[in-house]
Amino acid sequence: MPVEHGGTAALLDVLVALAPFSTATVGAIAAAIALFTLSHRRRADSRAEWWRRVEYALDLTREDDKVGRNTGMRLLVHLLDDRRWDPTDVTMLDEVNEILVQEILERSRRATAPRSHASRRAGVLGRLVPRNSVRRSR
Repeated sequence: MPVEHGGTAALLDVLVALAPFSTATVGAIAAAIALFTLSHRRRADSRAEWWRRVEYALDLTREDDKVGRNTGMRLLVHLLDDRRWDPTDVTMLDEVNEILVQEILERSRRATAPRSHASRRAGVLGRLVPRNSVRRSR
């Protein structure tokens, strides 16, 4: 049965001739998509791990112990040397750093501030009469 070489039939002849190459083309496109997805996933996992470490360092900087605070600050500096962050992360960490420094300064001011007699008396009374005790009537 002869094939009529009109518009649609000619297109079908060309597609039939290209069919063996289409499998390889589709496979190459699928491989490229898979490699892109893998690269994106690795980058996202790497950044998530970086942020987990930043959170740990920030927790250390908020400790009462001076060694813990210094360790946390050193970890933050080290993590900023790592290049898994983007400029938004650095801006946010800079703002967090300002808050942490203010908190540390405030803590040191409170620790060195002289206590008044009223606060000492309240502390003694607070130890003698717990605030959570409830007087029960009979």
